[in-house]
Amino acid sequence: MDPLGSLVAWAAPLGFAGLFAAAASERLIPVMPSYGLLVAVGIGAGDCLWSVPLALSAVTSGGVAGSLATDGLAAALGEVRSLALLRRGAHLAGLPAARLDRWVQGYHRHQGAIAFAAQLVPTIRLLAPLIAGLLGHGFRTFLLATTAGVVVWSAFFIGLGYLAAQLSVEINASVLALQLLLILLAAEGAALLLSWRLRRRRPQQPVMTSPEDRIP
Repeated sequence: MDPLGSLVAWAAPLGFAGLFAAAASERLIPVMPSYGLLVAVGIGAGDCLWSVPLALSAVTSGGVAGSLATDGLAAALGEVRSLALLRRGAHLAGLPAARLDRWVQGYHRHQGAIAFAAQLVPTIRLLAPLIAGLLGHGFRTFLLATTAGVVVWSAFFIGLGYLAAQLSVEINASVLALQLLLILLAAEGAALLLSWRLRRRRPQQPVMTSPEDRIP
């Protein structure tokens, strides 16, 4: 069985519109991993169902449109409801609350950099527009940074799918997506372990005390 391959077969006759709809719906109803969809799109390009430029422009447009819709939803719901939705989404995705809080705090200080980087991190890339809508933002900065991040993310996985299609005649998009998931999880685990070890090795800052606190 190859559900991702079936999705590509459905989208192929629709061309740009089919890919746009698939990418936008992945943002709004994340029932499938985005990298799996993009790999399948790349395989479709390798099988000459559409060109790589058309595929990249379609999924980028759909991804950005879905992000803007999510951002608008957060702004419309208001702070209390959008924050509850954000935390519920993070919980369902297995994202620790402490990690989510770090992204929220970082967005306060570096909107453009965080909006771009968030599009390169699984799970966070779906929640980033909610964070932006909740906190408010400069629309132009959010749009440009998000678009750049979506382009990089999409191009990477479409390229992997295209390369896989060139190397193998018979390829299962769903199996390849599962293999990529395992690789991504391993890479994320290694990064978290490295970060934890670096924090452990970092020397502790001495605590300064006032003269009144010192014992004579």
